[in-house]
Amino acid sequence: MKIVEVNVAALDVRYGALRVRDRRREAQLMTSLEEHGQQDAISVIEDGAGRWVVVDGHKRVRALKRLRRDVAKAVVLEMPAAEALAAAYRFGSGPSYNAIEEGWLVHELHRVGKWDLGKTAVSIGRSKSWVSGRLGLVEILPEAVLEGVRSGKIGAYTATRHLLPFARANAGDCESLAVKVIENGFRSREVETLCRYYAAAGLEGKRRMLEDPARFLKALEAAKHRDGGNMSSEEARCLKNLELIGNVSLGLARSLPTALAGETATAARERLRPAWERARRRWTELVKTASVVLDSDAEAKMANKETAHA
Repeated sequence: MKIVEVNVAALDVRYGALRVRDRRREAQLMTSLEEHGQQDAISVIEDGAGRWVVVDGHKRVRALKRLRRDVAKAVVLEMPAAEALAAAYRFGSGPSYNAIEEGWLVHELHRVGKWDLGKTAVSIGRSKSWVSGRLGLVEILPEAVLEGVRSGKIGAYTATRHLLPFARANAGDCESLAVKVIENGFRSREVETLCRYYAAAGLEGKRRMLEDPARFLKALEAAKHRDGGNMSSEEARCLKNLELIGNVSLGLARSLPTALAGETATAARERLRPAWERARRRWTELVKTASVVLDSDAEAKMANKETAHA
């Protein structure tokens, strides 16, 4: 391994598509580079044609180009591209990857590099089930979602938490929604709302929602304000807490299988089971109370019973 100075303009950045664009982070990098110069070397390999190919440090390269710097300090990794990408993840950049970026890396090693899943898992220090899951993310999500993540216009959390279940149910409609999310710059909470209401809507409601999701969100917000004006503070607090319980329950239903997957599932199950038992007891108490106070038939029966005994 050696350190060299390379021509920034001539760098091959083919693997830049494996990482997300982060304008805020790149702006911070530009400020640091301008004030202190390049502190950390990028990682490159040399291809057969004598070109330097960047395997790690694409944000620094873009920042250097914007600053019109001619040369960059680089560490040369003397190994094939796939091994270099795996090494960069394992020894340095792994913690900075989000789930989608990890999926792109697995796809590059497994599908493009033709490594089997076992070798891919070992190369990046993960389990075989983990790399299979990450690969599934990027192969299920529509291209519009992935491009939105890559450009920084859709967050990786939004893609995996909200759009992935949507894509499994209807990939075509998910892609249509992703285009609208990019156009309108919807936040994660707004995307979650759209996905939730879409799942409960009929065919015509789904069609209208996808045609103009911004209008749907405005109408929904207006309805909440109208309804909220007639609520007592206690009623509003109950409504807010019920919606919170619903959202948390849905999130847990989606995340528990992932948390209990892989080689540590048995230990994780033992740690989570006591918390689940406590939650179940409290949920049972809530169900009993809600069935009485929210069920109009039960309320009527109680009133008739009190009248009969009067």
